[in-house]
Amino acid sequence: MRLAKFAGACYLIAATLLEAQAGRDTLQWLATLQWLKQELRQARVEPRRNQELASEIRSLAREIRAAGVQIELPSASDADALIEYVDRLRATLEEYERTRPGGAFQMGRIEVHVAAKAPQTAVAATVDENTYRLRNAQTLATALASAPGVHLDRIGQRNELGVLIRGFDVRQVPIYVDGIPIYVPYDGYVDLDRLLVAGISEIEVAKGFTSPLYGPNALGGAINLISREPAKPFHAETGAGYGSGEQVQTFFNAGVRRSRFWTETGFSWLSADSFPLSTKFAGSPTQPRGRRVNAWREDSVFRARFAWTPGTGRQYSFTFARQEGEKGQPPYAGLDPAVRVRYWQWPQWDKQSYYLIGSHEIGPRSYLRARLFRDEFRNVVKSFDDARYATQLRPSSFTSRYDDATHGGIAEFGSGLAARHTLKSAIYVKQDRHREGNLGEPQRAFRDLSLSLGLEDTFRWDGRTTLVLGLSGDWLSSRRADDLRQGQIHPFPTGSTGILNLQAGLWRAVSESGRMRVTFARKSRLPTMKDRYSYRLGTSVPNPWLRAERSNNWEAGYSQLLGRTTLVEAALFGSWLNDTVDRFYLQPNVYQLRNLGRTRQLGAELAARSSPHPRLELTATYTYLTRTNLSDPSLPPVGSPRHRAYAAMVGRVHARLLLYADGTYESARPIRNDAGRLMRTPPYCVAAAGATVKLGSNLELQAGAGNVFDRNYWLMDGYPEAGRHGYLNLRYRF
Repeated sequence: MRLAKFAGACYLIAATLLEAQAGRDTLQWLATLQWLKQELRQARVEPRRNQELASEIRSLAREIRAAGVQIELPSASDADALIEYVDRLRATLEEYERTRPGGAFQMGRIEVHVAAKAPQTAVAATVDENTYRLRNAQTLATALASAPGVHLDRIGQRNELGVLIRGFDVRQVPIYVDGIPIYVPYDGYVDLDRLLVAGISEIEVAKGFTSPLYGPNALGGAINLISREPAKPFHAETGAGYGSGEQVQTFFNAGVRRSRFWTETGFSWLSADSFPLSTKFAGSPTQPRGRRVNAWREDSVFRARFAWTPGTGRQYSFTFARQEGEKGQPPYAGLDPAVRVRYWQWPQWDKQSYYLIGSHEIGPRSYLRARLFRDEFRNVVKSFDDARYATQLRPSSFTSRYDDATHGGIAEFGSGLAARHTLKSAIYVKQDRHREGNLGEPQRAFRDLSLSLGLEDTFRWDGRTTLVLGLSGDWLSSRRADDLRQGQIHPFPTGSTGILNLQAGLWRAVSESGRMRVTFARKSRLPTMKDRYSYRLGTSVPNPWLRAERSNNWEAGYSQLLGRTTLVEAALFGSWLNDTVDRFYLQPNVYQLRNLGRTRQLGAELAARSSPHPRLELTATYTYLTRTNLSDPSLPPVGSPRHRAYAAMVGRVHARLLLYADGTYESARPIRNDAGRLMRTPPYCVAAAGATVKLGSNLELQAGAGNVFDRNYWLMDGYPEAGRHGYLNLRYRF
């Protein structure tokens, strides 16, 4: 059936590093300009060297101009005039990259922006389309796996894949698309393995220090997926692919741009029957060797956007997105007899979103931006009696339905009130509704109202130093909560809670090629409906009076350009969490969630990117993370390893051939399995390799393999990851 759908599709995903994209070019241009400015200062007393540099600057300027950036060419040749020209060109490029049409949808950004006259130091890591396509990543979780500070998180009993950002899980790091919240309101989670990234231009990962304009619940950061915006009068691309486990994928994107409007439409589809296990996996009572049992999936996404630009500084867009999914849950394949094996399937995992974004410039220094949105989520899970997945006769079997909806709005105003100040403010209002019920039971309903007010001031102290201050207040009110007791609906107690957040960050250029930052952010997470009202299959007593979790996040970072080809970055960070939601046992096997937890998370990140040869690019990252449960040191926080290293190499061996290889190492991680047993996973190291061939001016072929050494490893006890697997992709551009 899936092969029939695959027939006739052109194939997917080839890495387009053969034709460098504007974002990557801009970074290289900025790095070269930093180096040129250093050389010009030394060349004031060397006229011959000054002439050589002038020639190189003119050559670089012509290259930038040919790429479509509107700049003037240098007219002077003396060192001081060239230094001034280089400064202007750097400012122009930084502003161009921030606002350029095409690539990322600009109104979808939420960011702490440091003005071009000040040192530009990133406050969020960015994973662009080229990077994740090169790695053959089709979902959000796998696209984020190469970023420093990010660890994959397997939620085995639900067959969900999440991430930990410096130890914070997806409840504490909310997910947005174009600035619109899409996380499930009932429990704050969203399965990142369901979110396909075809049609996504950039993924921003803010860690610790996040803009108060995001709204509530950014305890440890935020993730924002920025979709595409057309750059040309017309563009289109299509692709399809095939991989191990009968995996089939296809996509189509098209965009039209005119003087007063543009449209962007995309469709993507991913399907698989299973995935191969490592040949070193010995098998278990519920999982034979070979292919993973009940690991099928099918996901499709359709997205359409229409934007109207009636004049300079004004733009309005409407977006509709529809996702349909279904999946099986592989059963527990470990050897712990205390784990109760679940035979679950999800015949429905659907999301539907509508959002309207408008932006209007008010005079030369101010703007107003508004977002109105509605997001709907419906899911059905079926629990069966046994591995036949045919009957539901036992008391443990059920059919559960979720029907969630979120609607709200975000209004943002920004203004350059003075020469050195840029002030931004936002009001965020969101209403969440959740309905649930097993088949044959009365349906229960829950409703929450969230409000957040945010203020952010960017103060340019001088040409080298910038200070960013932020303040926000978050408030949550429970409007309805139904309790099911003895087959009858009764109301739960309802209430409200609120909290104040504040943050400050200092950025400074310590040299022409060195940048440093020091940030502090006090953040919070409001308790979810599930935190307050769930019985958790009879193991928990609800607690409607939970308060917000709090975290004090510190970071010191530094970046340095070494020569012309190497950029290194380092960061030290620490988070102190208080009032975290933790279990308080009332009796054996029965607990209540209370604000008891205190945790300390300390770590470091190192990253380097270098191009020692024009045809070679090297990337390496390392993350160190130690987490301590200050409330009970005998129970360590689970899910994240202490050490993680990642390295990648991209080589253009021919004008038409690109080779790629990467490797990931993780040390042992503490986990708690499905029976509640505390244990540690073995350390592992996996590698991947691939190649991209340009078959014609618009046609590309990609082939590769993951886990090439066929390692047997897992992130959660009883849920082994894929062994060696291959893929073949084809992409065509119109």
